[in-house]
Amino acid sequence: MQIAAVFIAAVGLILLSTLCLSIPNTATSGKLYRNSIMGLRTTQTKKSDAAWLQGHKEAAPILKVTGMLVIALTAVLLISAFFVQDVPFVSLTTGAISYVLAIGGIIWAAVIADKAAKKVNNQVAA
Repeated sequence: MQIAAVFIAAVGLILLSTLCLSIPNTATSGKLYRNSIMGLRTTQTKKSDAAWLQGHKEAAPILKVTGMLVIALTAVLLISAFFVQDVPFVSLTTGAISYVLAIGGIIWAAVIADKAAKKVNNQVAA
């Protein structure tokens, strides 16, 4: 039962890390246009294309580090499920830390993107 739960958690973490690693590259290369589906969609980043691009550029390092750390923790989670079966605490703790890190990193990146976009929007308005 523990392995099935870990596998489900790992799939979610892999999806989150994939988003964290793909959004910076596509958004800063100009392939991810301002939209209502994907990206760091805040009030400020949605106001203009320049704000969208600048916000994603400034948030990119945070998202990349978050994505890499989540991948590493997901590997630890999967390994612990197979090799430390007598101690489910390790898997539970690793999974919880991984999700907190992923969600926290995305929120932090969104805050940074919003601040950067607000600067761009204020410069355009001035």
